[in-house]
Amino acid sequence: MLDDVTVTQAATVEQLHHAEPMATRRRVIARAMRVGRSHIAATVNTLVLAYLGAGLPLLLLFALSAQAPLTVLNGEIVAVEVIRALVGSIGIVAAVPLTTAVAAMLMVPRRDPGAA
Repeated sequence: MLDDVTVTQAATVEQLHHAEPMATRRRVIARAMRVGRSHIAATVNTLVLAYLGAGLPLLLLFALSAQAPLTVLNGEIVAVEVIRALVGSIGIVAAVPLTTAVAAMLMVPRRDPGAA
């Protein structure tokens, strides 16, 4: 999933640069980040759905346990799933701007915005 987001984001930078070769690096990055926000939203939604599907056994834990719901929620199994979802989301959210910046530095030549 992370690979898909980063490759697509780098390809977005490349295509934006080819569409407007004289655009400054800053302009290409700004446009690519607008596309990147959509990548982040779609990927985080997919990640949440995947973790919810993988967490279905937790629903069985809630249903079959004789413990109070707060006791189950404070358990290690629930904490591990929450941390996994958070770390995965943070990684994807951080990857888009980093990939965009690196791709722009490698693909878009530095230009003096005052020079025409």
